[in-house]
Amino acid sequence: MTRVLDLFCGAGGFTSGFVRVVSGEHLAVDIDETALGTLSQNYPHIRTMCKDISTLHAMEVERALGRPDIIIASPPCEEFSRANPVSDTTAAERIYGSGTARLLLETIRLIGDLRPSVFVIENVAAILDKGGGPIIQSEFHRVGIEEVHFNMIRAHQHGNPSKRLRVFISNIKMSLPRRTPPRVFEVIGDLPPLGLEAIFCPGREVPNHVLKPLSETTLRMVQKTRGRRGMKRFRASGDKMLPNWVRLRPDQIATSIIGHSRYIHPFENRLLTVREHARLMSYPDSFIFTGPMEHQYNQVGESVPPLISRLIAEEVVSEL
Repeated sequence: MTRVLDLFCGAGGFTSGFVRVVSGEHLAVDIDETALGTLSQNYPHIRTMCKDISTLHAMEVERALGRPDIIIASPPCEEFSRANPVSDTTAAERIYGSGTARLLLETIRLIGDLRPSVFVIENVAAILDKGGGPIIQSEFHRVGIEEVHFNMIRAHQHGNPSKRLRVFISNIKMSLPRRTPPRVFEVIGDLPPLGLEAIFCPGREVPNHVLKPLSETTLRMVQKTRGRRGMKRFRASGDKMLPNWVRLRPDQIATSIIGHSRYIHPFENRLLTVREHARLMSYPDSFIFTGPMEHQYNQVGESVPPLISRLIAEEVVSEL
């Protein structure tokens, strides 16, 4: 029986592919009770543990699951992201600092203690910048793991409906099959319209496809926003300003769907719904998000796209 441990599991995006591909026991760990609620809603057979991973001991995992054959993990990436102003500091300052970046070390600690056959850590590609790559190699060597590969995966090159560059740090090399991704309106165009447009198409309801209310002032700004333009901006590393509330183009691949970003519908003057975000991240409509709406948006944006998760799971199984 194959045992899978998912650290920083969130709502279950990374888990989803392994549930489909790996038959066996699964344990999902996260400190966020709301995200765990979403995971349990969709995968009631998976055992969950609400726990700060920095206080999690390998013996606790073994009591709950046994020794895992596979460990997957998505430690917090905010301090490494180029969209974060603190990413100007060195990787050492972040990884060995007091912020959430240090949780990468806790992930490596648990992998070293539990010795799975395969491990896969997902994070932003920028985690390798400013000395990050050599630090990660060194920390794995310190716990006795010599083989470490940095697999750069661009999700849209493998069929995901939105762009997303991530590194998957693993003890195996990955080569995912290439697929042409669908365009925005191919993915969300069949969903029922919302707002005033809904008057002309009454009836069908889709989970998490709910209009996010906007003030009159914000609505006027949305109406003036053209395709690929951002209604808002936020400060990133250095003096860079990045767009937010971007109106997506219907005939193009969606830009990266991330936790705190919002997107404007190609034709309707409103923000995309949680369901539209989810579809652009390859979630099926049967996957239900729970908790407050803002939390649901973040659950989608902070997850591994299920399509990518399944392809990685297939690679991992072929190595076992």
